Amino acid sequence: MDMKECTYGSKCYRRNKQHFLGFSHPYIENVASRINNGEIEAVMSLGLTPDLVEQAQVVAELMESGELIPKEQQMLETSVYNRTRGVKRNASEMTQTKASQEAEVNHLEHKEKQLKIKAPSADGKTFATFKALEENQPQESVGKELNPQQKVEASAPLHYFLSAVANEPETWNQPLTLRFADLFHPSLGLLQQSMQMNFMVELGWLLAQYCQHKVQRKPLLVIYGVESKELSEAGSRVPTINTIRVKPKYPFGSHHTKMSMMSYEDGSLRIVVHTGNLIESDWEDRTQGIWVSPSCPPLLSEAAENTGDGDGDSVTGFKRDLLRYLETYSLVALQPWMEKIRKADMSHINVCFIPSSPGSYPIHPGANERVPRWGHLHLSWLLQQHSSSEPDDTVIMQCSSIGSLGPSPSSWLVGELAVSMAASSSTAKLGQQTVQVVYPCAQDVKASIHGMAGGGCLPYTRQGHSKQTWFTGFLYKWRSESRLRTRAMPHIKSYARVSSDMTRASFFLLTSANVSKAAWGMRSNKCATLMIQSFEAGVLFLPKFIFGGRSFELGRQIILPYDLPLTKYGDGDEPWFIDNMR
Repeated sequence: MDMKECTYGSKCYRRNKQHFLGFSHPYIENVASRINNGEIEAVMSLGLTPDLVEQAQVVAELMESGELIPKEQQMLETSVYNRTRGVKRNASEMTQTKASQEAEVNHLEHKEKQLKIKAPSADGKTFATFKALEENQPQESVGKELNPQQKVEASAPLHYFLSAVANEPETWNQPLTLRFADLFHPSLGLLQQSMQMNFMVELGWLLAQYCQHKVQRKPLLVIYGVESKELSEAGSRVPTINTIRVKPKYPFGSHHTKMSMMSYEDGSLRIVVHTGNLIESDWEDRTQGIWVSPSCPPLLSEAAENTGDGDGDSVTGFKRDLLRYLETYSLVALQPWMEKIRKADMSHINVCFIPSSPGSYPIHPGANERVPRWGHLHLSWLLQQHSSSEPDDTVIMQCSSIGSLGPSPSSWLVGELAVSMAASSSTAKLGQQTVQVVYPCAQDVKASIHGMAGGGCLPYTRQGHSKQTWFTGFLYKWRSESRLRTRAMPHIKSYARVSSDMTRASFFLLTSANVSKAAWGMRSNKCATLMIQSFEAGVLFLPKFIFGGRSFELGRQIILPYDLPLTKYGDGDEPWFIDNMR
């Protein structure tokens, strides 16, 4: 049914979600799309009234959560779904090879097995899935050779994984592959309680992951970003769940962090930093990154009694930086978790924590100890202290979304973000050509497991790109043949600095932060402050702390999520635009 346009047009004063789901508001929807695309400066320059900003924020959340979908996109998604269910396609549309068709059949068989344990949902909620799983208690295989704890131990000292891809069976049992449900496997510890911090959450799907290992009734704290009635009412449906929505103080920021914490019956603690939303589609046929900390036992009793933020910390300062990040939430519900962290021995964690938290932080030039320890300036500070570089190093940025970058490379991408990522104890000046960005082109998405629908996690817009067409010159295709994930579109976000011969890396970063000013921060007020609009979290891998050397040996000590050398966009290639689904 076509949605009627609101009769009040631009003078509409309503803020109710149901109104925006029942009537279209072209102007507000256009602003909302730009907000979701990270075009913060452009939107702020429109001089919108506070009421209109609030309306656009409501619509942006509806669009981001999938509740508000344009008619064209609905038609496309229905068509894609019908094709995957075996509906005959027109010959001109059949572009898949025989091998990909066989893979599709395997995927459908896998999905049918999953559907057998799902109860029908009268209200469209995902709680039905959770209830069916709770009754039947199916146990998903975690690999024929290694259970999750064995995988974590075998992955040392990096503890870095990619997610399994449902439609690529060869990825299921790879030693460096995990499913989200694996995080609750009893081999990792007997779960006492847990916390999930994320942007988008499907509560039924999340509980189903716990259900696979019979821990769905353990206390759970969920801190989330996108408004959800299901989450706000969760406590009344599942008493052991506490849900809190975090809305950043800036209108165009988001709670984008993706992190899990598990507390075990033996008093130990485990931290997981990853890149996926807690929704089914993100963990099915997309490429995600996961870092799993080693088990952190409680400090000895004497140390625990006199504990300060530095006690039980590692040389990387992981514990200190995690605590100061959590403090910025000012949430009572986080206090017990912060106390657990203070009393945990994290001295064996070998990565650095890279946080972003909304705020305007003063910059004091020439005084490193007073540089804001947030966003890209915190990363820069760590690289200056603990990394080395070579004159011809290349910074590779790999992302699933791109914000408003300015009229030229020097505006922010090369002139600010890349400068921080080029920092080291022996800084070599970066030129424009030493920055490369991995983001799928349109053809990459068309050739993905689900075709055009595979681009649903890549929200870059044609309108946003039209204001920074120079960016195409920095783009490289998504290729991951070595990890069997070329057809699994990347929702992972990672950054690395590699040598000119592509054999060494001086750092690797796994994070929730995309290539955007809102996530990493931008200098403002004549470079006097760093403005950050979103909550983000990542982990930085430095050779000094992990292997004791100056660089990682690529392919042996660390494996990047994509293939090297990178494949540059061709003359006819353009970035994938979410507009293609509308």
